[in-house]
Amino acid sequence: MLGKLEEEEIEKLLSEQYIGRLACHAHGVSYIVPINYVYSSGMVYAHSAPGQKIRMMKSNPQVCFQTDQIRDTYNWKSVVCWGKFEEVTDAGEKQRALQGIIHRMMPLTNTPSEQPSHGTGKTDAYDEEIIVFKIVLHLKTGRFEVNDSSN
Repeated sequence: MLGKLEEEEIEKLLSEQYIGRLACHAHGVSYIVPINYVYSSGMVYAHSAPGQKIRMMKSNPQVCFQTDQIRDTYNWKSVVCWGKFEEVTDAGEKQRALQGIIHRMMPLTNTPSEQPSHGTGKTDAYDEEIIVFKIVLHLKTGRFEVNDSSN
């Protein structure tokens, strides 16, 4: 059975997942990339080193974001959102976003001590260049499929 996710199911999926896909478009080129994220108050928070996606989002801040939960081919949920890229420059908001991402990702890492610090306060070249951004969402849709015979 195919169906639409209700608003609370959309919010739940966005809050529970930690990997999504960010799509941007600028100068006639489309680009989609997986990102680690944390969802809070209607916003997707993420971080990146400078590069193509940051350049494209600064050029055209209108982006699309997608995340999903897939058990198998006939049992899945997916959310697609549209929003606006904003670089986070406030030190407090930036720190809260980074801590949120770290708290979501570290339990999923086998060897956290061997991973880049990702803005945890350790000084290295990556931390100095890190860009924290948010996607302020203005439209969210969700779909699902469930195989009734699997219940």
